[in-house]
Amino acid sequence: MTSPSTFFRGQVGDGREQRLLEHVVAEAEPGNPKSVLDVIDRYTASKGTWFMNIGDDKGPILDSVVERSNPRLALELGAYCGYSAVRIASRMKDPNGLLISIEMNPQNVQIARKMVEIAGLSDRVRVLEGTLESCLAELKSIIRDELQLSAIDLVFIDHNKNVYLKDYLQLKEEGLLKSGSVIVADNMGFPGSPSFWRYLKKNAQELHTVEHRCKFEYIGWISDIVTVSTCV
Repeated sequence: MTSPSTFFRGQVGDGREQRLLEHVVAEAEPGNPKSVLDVIDRYTASKGTWFMNIGDDKGPILDSVVERSNPRLALELGAYCGYSAVRIASRMKDPNGLLISIEMNPQNVQIARKMVEIAGLSDRVRVLEGTLESCLAELKSIIRDELQLSAIDLVFIDHNKNVYLKDYLQLKEEGLLKSGSVIVADNMGFPGSPSFWRYLKKNAQELHTVEHRCKFEYIGWISDIVTVSTCV
């Protein structure tokens, strides 16, 4: 299935991410985000292969948040193969909407950019290589200098579970969140992010959190939780 190290290095290690991209290139309809997502989901089902995507079971939770919050600017921490970037960007209704996705693994960066390109969303998604900490100066420049915005509307966290809290606190301390900003965190049930979970429980006056109980991506017998938190 997976191991903790998978979440740290960003790839499973057997080349499956590159094979997935090659399959999408061959099978997906260019310029059609739904086709890209459907091809990815069918591929995982047919191969019985796990991928670190939010997936088709939990995906509608994210879809609903994007549609309800109507973000002008969204941030994704952990692009992986670009699945959730395509999912988020395709549902951003603001004509000037932008998703910035930060990914630490250089191979994943290239794969995610290609997935986004196939989906026809390159003008709405920018994939940066590194961590939030290493990309912070560039992120702030894009937000404040280029876009002339003050804060992020929607954050989707789906990377190293050990740094969920660290990255949230960095965004908060840098003034990149505002009242009404929405924080979606995947895999809060499995494998879990205990430090961020405790923070959410203890700081209800800061973050109003709703828990969505669901199944772990592509493995229906493992329970998971997606949290949706709104900054007060």
